[in-house]
Amino acid sequence: MAETNFQPKSNIQVGIGNGSANLGTAHANSDTWNFVQVTDFTFDQASAPVEVAPSKNSVLGQLESQGHHRRDNIMYEASLTMRGTPTAVLKSCLALFGSGTSEASLTPAANTNNGSGGQMLHGAANTNAVTLLFENAGSDATSIDVSMKGCFATSMTMRQDVGTNGGEMVVETNFVTAYLPTESAFAAPSSKTLDTDAPKNIFGTTTSTLDSEVLMLNSWEITISRPLVRIGSQNYSTFLPFGYAQTGPYEVTGQLLAKRDDSVFDFAAHSAGDSTGIALALASSGFAIAAPDVMIDNTKPDMGGDYLLQTIPFRAFAASETAQIIGITIS
Repeated sequence: MAETNFQPKSNIQVGIGNGSANLGTAHANSDTWNFVQVTDFTFDQASAPVEVAPSKNSVLGQLESQGHHRRDNIMYEASLTMRGTPTAVLKSCLALFGSGTSEASLTPAANTNNGSGGQMLHGAANTNAVTLLFENAGSDATSIDVSMKGCFATSMTMRQDVGTNGGEMVVETNFVTAYLPTESAFAAPSSKTLDTDAPKNIFGTTTSTLDSEVLMLNSWEITISRPLVRIGSQNYSTFLPFGYAQTGPYEVTGQLLAKRDDSVFDFAAHSAGDSTGIALALASSGFAIAAPDVMIDNTKPDMGGDYLLQTIPFRAFAASETAQIIGITIS
């Protein structure tokens, strides 16, 4: 007879444990736990791919002894789609580039903890790694929760659109961990900090300028991403990693969709390609994004509606090794 337990997705709450903890150790129930307003989520099961050794000549079947689970190089993934509140933005920024308070500022010297080379060491104190807790997502009737420790974010996308979600901002953040996801009856956080703030909304926009030209925006989105890899395994029994390393720079890209008008014409020289950075500014009540040095990346007219719009892809840069790439102020 089939088991009777099941996990309704609507019954699952997602908490982000944060604060200083040794990398590879889950945050305790007495630590800070922010429960965010998720609208969708994914998480990986504790699992490993099978690799198969070559078959002996003349043997026309694969033997059990040829199969090996490969656990030494796995990165487990999770993703959260959240309503665009200050908590959603700032906890994502914390796990992505170590700036968890407003203004969250990204520079080429972003703080990834434990060394200037973008390395994160197993067992060392770390304030940027988070523990993700999916309450009531466990497959067992008593091991009812799924937790993922030692998580760092590899990307965050913020977006607003007049035609979707009532104009509310959406935040999508992708996390990875080299540590095995755990199904257990996780000790309930002593104090849940519930996110009850209202999301930011495009209909509250007060500033939307590019090169000081005012744009009437239908939508915008910005993605901050980085490459992160696992550093091997300390042994082939526990498969604990040595840590993580960031193998390349942060990239900040995005796209604006604006009414095609004089403002678009006025930055035509930048659109045509002059290799010169210009300032992007977006703001509403309690929310501002500043990217002081962006380059337009092959802008095109959008003719899919009743009047012409302009699609403006862009990439953000820093003016120097210590200058800001993007700053996010939110409250």
